[in-house]
Amino acid sequence: MLQISEHFEFYNRNHLSTFKEVTNWENYYIDSVKEDRIDFLNDKDRNCVIVSLLKQDQSEVYTCNIQSSYYIGLDRFPKLNLNVYVEPKLNDATIKLDYISMLLEALKAPENFKHLDGLIETKLKEDWIEIKSDLKPILTPFLIAQFLSVVKDLVKKGLKKSYYTVQENLNSRVKGKILVGQQIKQNLLKNRLTKTICQYQEFGFDTEANQFLKYVLSVIPNLLTDFNQEKQFGQLQEVLHYCNGGFYQVSNRDFEKLKYKENNTFYRNYNQAIKLGNQILALQDYNISCQNQQETTKHPPFWIDMSKLFELYVFKQLKQQFPEEGQVKYHEKRNRQELDFIINTPNIKAVVDAKYKPRYSSGNPSMDDARQLSGYTRLNSVYRELGITDNTIIPAYFIYPANLQTNTLDDLENIEMDLLEEITFDSKIILESDLRKSSTYREMFLQELKLPTNLI
Repeated sequence: MLQISEHFEFYNRNHLSTFKEVTNWENYYIDSVKEDRIDFLNDKDRNCVIVSLLKQDQSEVYTCNIQSSYYIGLDRFPKLNLNVYVEPKLNDATIKLDYISMLLEALKAPENFKHLDGLIETKLKEDWIEIKSDLKPILTPFLIAQFLSVVKDLVKKGLKKSYYTVQENLNSRVKGKILVGQQIKQNLLKNRLTKTICQYQEFGFDTEANQFLKYVLSVIPNLLTDFNQEKQFGQLQEVLHYCNGGFYQVSNRDFEKLKYKENNTFYRNYNQAIKLGNQILALQDYNISCQNQQETTKHPPFWIDMSKLFELYVFKQLKQQFPEEGQVKYHEKRNRQELDFIINTPNIKAVVDAKYKPRYSSGNPSMDDARQLSGYTRLNSVYRELGITDNTIIPAYFIYPANLQTNTLDDLENIEMDLLEEITFDSKIILESDLRKSSTYREMFLQELKLPTNLI
C-alpha cells in the first residue's frame, strides 16, 4: 500500500520500490510515461492522487512522480491495482489536522447543510480494502459527525409529524378498519370476544423516517468504540446524547436501509440524514461480520474534499463575525461564475476566496488565483450587490490555513516571495487573526485562519 499525506509531491527514482509487486505495469506505457490516477467523483479536473512512472530516453531507468492534492481517503489505483491511503496533513511528527472538529464547527451554521453535496465520495459497492487496524480510517467518524450534525438540526427545528399506520388489538372498542383475517385467528378462535384487531391512522412523530433515524443513532456507539481515545469522541458523544433526547416519542424498530424522499423544503434535511444513515448502516453491518479480526480490517474506498471542508469552516467563522442576515453570502453565482463569499456590511464590502493552500503563509497569491479573484471584484453584478456606484476598487481577501506546512516542490518554485505589509487596523480585518496586504496587487489582502489539530 502507498501511504502518503495530502499536499504531497514526491519525485525520486528510489520510490519505485513501492511498485515492485505491481504486475503488468509495462502495459501502461504511453509516450515514455506510465500514469495512473484517481479522480474525485470521476471529474478529471479534480485529481485525488496521481502516479507517473517516466522512462528516460531509451534507457531502462525510470523516475517516479507521486502527487496528492486536497483530498484524503482510501482507494485503489485502477491500472496498477495498488492500494493508496492519503492521510490528513501532518504539521510535524506529533500533530495532525483535526478534521472532525472542523466539520462539527462548520455544521454549527445550519446554512452549510445545503452545501454538503460533493464533500465526500463513498464507494460502498466496490471491493473493500484491507488495511492495518491501527490506521483508523477517517470515514466512519466523518460520516457519523455529518449525520449527528444534521439530526441535531432536525431535533432543534422539531421532528416532522405525519400520518402513519397503526395496528392494535383494542379492548371493547373499534377504531379505523377491522383486520378480519387476524381478528379470526387471534381473537375469535381463542374466544377473546371483547378484543378487536384494528388498523387506523395516527398523526405524530412515530413515522418510519423518524424510526430509521432513531435506529441509526442506536448503532453509533458501537461504531465509535475504536475512537474512544480520540479528542473528538467526547464531542460526538455530546451531540449523540442531544439527538437521542428528541426521539423519546418514537418507537424502536430495526432497519437494513431506507428509501425515502422528503419533498417539503422545511424538512429537506431529512434526505441528507437518511442518505448518511444508510451509509453508516452499511459500515455497521460489515463491522459486525468482521468483529473478530484484530490486526487488519476492511473499509470501502472513499474520498473527502478538504478544500470544500475548509470552505464550510471559513463560512462558519465569517457568520460568527458577521451574524446579521445577508451580511455573508456563500457560493453566489454571478455571470456563470461562482464566488466563494461576498461580505456586505456598513463597514466592510468585499469578495472573499477560501484557499486551502498552506503556501500562502509565506508570500503573495499565485498569479492565477489573483487574476481569478480580481475578476470577481470587477463584475457589475457584484457592484450592484454591494451597492457601490462609483469606481471604488472592491477589496479582495484570500483566507488560508495558518498552521499547515507546505512540502511540495511546486509550491516552493511558483510562490511569489514578495514581502507583505502587516495590517493592524480593525477596519480591514474580517476575522480575529493576522491580516496582511499584498505588495503586488491593490486592495488585496491575505487573512490566516488557524485550524484545529490533534496530538498523534
